[in-house]
Amino acid sequence: MDGNLVDALMVLCSLAYNIIGILIFVLRANERNQFEAKLGPVFNTLLIPFSLFWIYNLISGRDSGRLITGAPIIIFLAYDLWYRTFTDKKPYHHPKSWPIGLYVYVLLYQASSIMLNGYSFLMSLLYGYAVLASYFGSLAAYGYYQYKHKRKARI
Repeated sequence: MDGNLVDALMVLCSLAYNIIGILIFVLRANERNQFEAKLGPVFNTLLIPFSLFWIYNLISGRDSGRLITGAPIIIFLAYDLWYRTFTDKKPYHHPKSWPIGLYVYVLLYQASSIMLNGYSFLMSLLYGYAVLASYFGSLAAYGYYQYKHKRKARI
Protein backbone atom coordinates (compact mmCIF):
# COMPACT_ATOMS: atom_id res chain seq x y z
CA MET A 1 0.00 0.00 0.00
CA ASP A 2 1.25 3.45 -0.85
CA GLY A 3 1.84 5.99 1.93
CA ASN A 4 0.16 8.74 -0.09
CA LEU A 5 -2.97 6.63 -0.39
CA VAL A 6 -2.99 6.07 3.38
CA ASP A 7 -2.62 9.80 3.95
CA ALA A 8 -5.47 10.61 1.56
CA LEU A 9 -7.70 8.01 3.20
CA MET A 10 -6.78 9.38 6.62
CA VAL A 11 -7.89 12.85 5.51
CA LEU A 12 -11.09 11.40 4.05
CA CYS A 13 -11.85 9.62 7.33
CA SER A 14 -11.08 12.84 9.21
CA LEU A 15 -13.66 14.65 7.10
CA ALA A 16 -16.17 11.87 7.74
CA TYR A 17 -15.44 12.06 11.48
CA ASN A 18 -16.15 15.80 11.59
CA ILE A 19 -19.22 15.56 9.35
CA ILE A 20 -20.69 12.80 11.53
CA GLY A 21 -19.96 15.00 14.55
CA ILE A 22 -21.88 17.84 12.91
CA LEU A 23 -24.83 15.55 12.23
CA ILE A 24 -24.84 14.21 15.78
CA PHE A 25 -24.90 17.70 17.33
CA VAL A 26 -27.60 18.97 14.97
CA LEU A 27 -29.74 15.87 15.58
CA ARG A 28 -29.22 16.21 19.33
CA ALA A 29 -30.20 19.88 19.21
CA ASN A 30 -33.41 19.02 17.39
CA GLU A 31 -34.15 16.08 19.71
CA ARG A 32 -33.90 13.42 17.04
CA ASN A 33 -32.59 10.80 19.45
CA GLN A 34 -33.34 7.77 17.27
CA PHE A 35 -31.35 9.13 14.34
CA GLU A 36 -28.55 10.16 16.66
CA ALA A 37 -28.43 6.65 18.12
CA LYS A 38 -28.13 5.18 14.62
CA LEU A 39 -25.09 7.35 13.92
CA GLY A 40 -23.27 6.07 17.02
CA PRO A 41 -22.19 2.75 15.45
CA VAL A 42 -21.14 4.55 12.25
CA PHE A 43 -19.02 6.90 14.36
CA ASN A 44 -17.49 3.96 16.26
CA THR A 45 -16.74 2.12 13.00
CA LEU A 46 -14.19 4.82 12.19
CA LEU A 47 -11.98 3.20 14.83
CA ILE A 48 -11.12 0.46 12.32
CA PRO A 49 -9.65 2.59 9.51
CA PHE A 50 -7.92 5.01 11.89
CA SER A 51 -6.28 2.07 13.69
CA LEU A 52 -5.23 0.41 10.44
CA PHE A 53 -3.72 3.63 9.11
CA TRP A 54 -1.85 4.18 12.36
CA ILE A 55 -0.49 0.61 12.31
CA TYR A 56 0.57 1.06 8.68
CA ASN A 57 2.40 4.28 9.57
CA LEU A 58 4.10 2.49 12.46
CA ILE A 59 5.14 -0.59 10.49
CA SER A 60 6.31 1.32 7.42
CA GLY A 61 8.54 3.57 9.53
CA ARG A 62 6.90 6.81 8.51
CA ASP A 63 7.71 9.98 10.41
CA SER A 64 6.75 10.37 14.05
CA GLY A 65 4.39 13.28 13.27
CA ARG A 66 1.95 10.88 11.65
CA LEU A 67 2.11 8.56 14.66
CA ILE A 68 1.72 11.33 17.23
CA THR A 69 -1.15 13.08 15.46
CA GLY A 70 -2.94 9.80 14.65
CA ALA A 71 -2.90 8.27 18.13
CA PRO A 72 -5.43 10.53 19.96
CA ILE A 73 -8.28 9.71 17.57
CA ILE A 74 -7.80 6.00 18.23
CA ILE A 75 -7.83 6.60 21.98
CA PHE A 76 -10.95 8.77 21.73
CA LEU A 77 -12.89 6.39 19.50
CA ALA A 78 -11.97 3.43 21.73
CA TYR A 79 -13.13 5.40 24.77
CA ASP A 80 -16.32 6.43 22.96
CA LEU A 81 -16.99 2.82 21.98
CA TRP A 82 -16.46 1.67 25.56
CA TYR A 83 -18.46 4.53 27.09
CA ARG A 84 -21.50 4.39 24.83
CA THR A 85 -21.63 0.77 23.69
CA PHE A 86 -20.08 -1.56 26.22
CA THR A 87 -21.13 0.18 29.43
CA ASP A 88 -24.66 0.75 28.06
CA LYS A 89 -24.76 4.12 29.76
CA LYS A 90 -27.30 6.45 28.36
CA PRO A 91 -25.59 9.81 28.14
CA TYR A 92 -27.13 12.60 30.09
CA HIS A 93 -26.04 15.62 28.13
CA HIS A 94 -26.41 18.33 30.75
CA PRO A 95 -25.86 16.95 34.24
CA LYS A 96 -25.73 19.35 37.16
CA SER A 97 -22.43 17.81 38.25
CA TRP A 98 -20.13 16.39 35.58
CA PRO A 99 -18.67 12.96 36.29
CA ILE A 100 -14.95 12.51 35.62
CA GLY A 101 -15.77 10.33 32.60
CA LEU A 102 -17.50 13.24 30.90
CA TYR A 103 -14.49 15.50 31.44
CA VAL A 104 -12.24 12.83 29.95
CA TYR A 105 -14.65 12.41 27.03
CA VAL A 106 -14.69 16.11 26.14
CA LEU A 107 -10.91 16.44 26.57
CA LEU A 108 -10.25 13.44 24.32
CA TYR A 109 -12.77 14.69 21.75
CA GLN A 110 -11.09 18.08 21.48
CA ALA A 111 -7.54 16.71 21.51
CA SER A 112 -8.28 14.10 18.85
CA SER A 113 -10.06 16.61 16.62
CA ILE A 114 -7.19 19.08 16.86
CA MET A 115 -4.62 16.37 16.15
CA LEU A 116 -6.55 15.26 13.06
CA ASN A 117 -6.18 18.83 11.83
CA GLY A 118 -2.46 18.55 12.46
CA TYR A 119 -2.22 15.29 10.52
CA SER A 120 -4.04 16.87 7.60
CA PHE A 121 -1.72 19.87 7.60
CA LEU A 122 1.23 17.46 7.45
CA MET A 123 -0.15 16.29 4.10
CA SER A 124 -0.86 19.65 2.49
CA LEU A 125 -2.35 23.04 3.18
CA LEU A 126 -5.41 22.19 1.10
CA TYR A 127 -6.14 19.03 3.09
CA GLY A 128 -5.40 20.82 6.32
CA TYR A 129 -7.77 23.67 5.62
CA ALA A 130 -10.51 21.28 4.45
CA VAL A 131 -10.34 19.27 7.68
CA LEU A 132 -10.01 22.45 9.74
CA ALA A 133 -13.14 23.88 8.10
CA SER A 134 -15.07 20.70 8.92
CA TYR A 135 -13.76 20.87 12.51
CA PHE A 136 -15.02 24.44 12.82
CA GLY A 137 -18.32 23.19 11.41
CA SER A 138 -18.50 20.65 14.22
CA LEU A 139 -17.76 23.38 16.76
CA ALA A 140 -20.52 25.52 15.23
CA ALA A 141 -22.92 22.56 15.39
CA TYR A 142 -22.01 22.09 19.05
CA GLY A 143 -22.69 25.79 19.65
CA TYR A 144 -26.05 25.40 17.94
CA TYR A 145 -26.83 22.44 20.19
CA GLN A 146 -25.91 24.45 23.31
CA TYR A 147 -27.99 27.41 22.10
CA LYS A 148 -31.04 25.19 21.56
CA HIS A 149 -30.59 23.57 24.96
CA LYS A 150 -30.32 26.90 26.80
CA ARG A 151 -33.29 28.28 24.92
CA LYS A 152 -35.36 25.24 25.83
CA ALA A 153 -34.22 25.42 29.47
CA ARG A 154 -35.51 28.99 29.76
CA ILE A 155 -38.99 28.04 28.59
